[in-house]
Amino acid sequence: MNWLPDDVKEASGGETIDHVARDSIRLAHAALDRFPDLVRRHKVIAGGAAISSSLVILAGVAIARRMRGGETAEEAVAGLTEEELQQLERVKTRAQMAKEAAAAAAEASKAASEDSTAEEIPPARVD
Repeated sequence: MNWLPDDVKEASGGETIDHVARDSIRLAHAALDRFPDLVRRHKVIAGGAAISSSLVILAGVAIARRMRGGETAEEAVAGLTEEELQQLERVKTRAQMAKEAAAAAAEASKAASEDSTAEEIPPARVD
């Protein structure tokens, strides 16, 4: 029993990705295949069925940086190091921490301004 219309070949119904995105993802996965321990730490879903998309993105960014520097795709994948990926993770973490710190500062400032306006000023005495 086929529940799909005759003109549809796949069940996803989603957009197909272009060759640039497909090649970038393929290169990122090829690079990550070299670091099984790193990948194991970023497995998600019960039983580790999938790699965290953030790790794939970090690998893609690292490869793109190397290719901008003049390396070929193969050289970029072969030259990528685990330390390079971990460094990119730390940058992401610092950015998140800065964002959280800014939000906390804004909240504290808001709370302080609400406290100062909430203080009751005693009425002036007329003698």
